[in-house]
Amino acid sequence: MGLDSKTKQPIALTGAQEKIFDVFQLVRKYLENTSMPYFLLGGSLLGAVRHKGFIPWDDDIDIGLYREDYERFIRDISANLPEHLELRTFRDESDHHYYFSRIVDNRYLMKREGSVVTRYENVWVDVFPLDGMPNGAISRRIHMLRLLWARMWYHIACFDKVNLHRPNRPLSERIIIAIVKMFNVHGGKNYKKWLEKLDVLLRKYKVQDTNWVVNFMGQYKFKEMFPKSYYGKGKLYPFEGLELMGPEDYDKVLTQMYGDYMKEPEDCKKNVHDAHLVQADENK
Repeated sequence: MGLDSKTKQPIALTGAQEKIFDVFQLVRKYLENTSMPYFLLGGSLLGAVRHKGFIPWDDDIDIGLYREDYERFIRDISANLPEHLELRTFRDESDHHYYFSRIVDNRYLMKREGSVVTRYENVWVDVFPLDGMPNGAISRRIHMLRLLWARMWYHIACFDKVNLHRPNRPLSERIIIAIVKMFNVHGGKNYKKWLEKLDVLLRKYKVQDTNWVVNFMGQYKFKEMFPKSYYGKGKLYPFEGLELMGPEDYDKVLTQMYGDYMKEPEDCKKNVHDAHLVQADENK
């Protein structure tokens, strides 16, 4: 169990977190059996540092793999999963519309109400590719702008799935959302075209040839771009009774992403996915 950051008392997992943790343990077993390095990302790393497990209101686990390992993962993982777990990528025939991949438990559903339309998605663990960025400041800035342009059009193309309730959204994004809502500009809804463009851009710079690493398709975009040294060889962190791998310099990573990361947010900024477990029928 995680710990309450104020009382330091154990916190019982929610029903959704229990199902997510079961999925993750099977993924972790595969990663460790294949000696594939992974890193806790974002809220999962924050949960490990602040709560020794899940953030109490969180509803997923996020991990990152360096690009070459990520490609090997999505190529081989399906053959190592039980029947109730499935790999989802934007290239499969499911309704998975994200660039990053997911391992889902097809027996359980989460109801997500933060978008234009209510969606139901299987309980998941997110797996993100970690990509290289140019070493030169000017070339890095140009590459960043190209990525932002493609990501903007991707979100416009799948606007009905965008989480409109996400806190701390930049003003520029709020303006774009307002324009899309006002003029009903949805980019032809061909979001996979833009995901393919993003894929080409993100693969351009190999991690081993650069000094910078980014998880661009995460929630925080370039707030998740760090010197590769921050990741280093990784470091173990306590998480729900396990020891899980994360970046070596967690303080610099979390400070860049969250500021005063040991301070809990206001209640209105919790559960940003606005997701709830609504089905738990193991005989489904």
